Amino acid sequence: MKVTKQEAENIMNMLASSDKENGYMAFKAIDAHDFTEKEDLGYLLYFYKFSKFTINDWVENTAKAGATLSNVFNTYDGLKDAPVTYSRALAIMVENSVSKESIELFLERHVKDLTNSLSALGYPIDKLDFNLKLKQ
Repeated sequence: MKVTKQEAENIMNMLASSDKENGYMAFKAIDAHDFTEKEDLGYLLYFYKFSKFTINDWVENTAKAGATLSNVFNTYDGLKDAPVTYSRALAIMVENSVSKESIELFLERHVKDLTNSLSALGYPIDKLDFNLKLKQ
């Protein structure tokens, strides 16, 4: 079963929740999908990068997804335990030809985090306008 952008957003909201039950339910939803397809790998990287869970949490709670993440990080650059930066995650996504929708979702979330960070630092966010769309 393919992951849709809406499903990915819902799962991400559960993963970002402070409620442990939501995290548990998100892991169960993730376990129901097969993220070994290159297209859907982008969603898995998106979930991992923007969730508050460590790779050990993923391996413990989602055996298949955790193993896929571990393999991808180790295969990509041999740095399984290194933090996954925005650029590292995006490079893995591009190298693996993941779905366009998962890259858009990833970049939208990154811009949102960047905007929040700039706002917290006192930069005038009302003077910024981000418009993101991937070209064909």
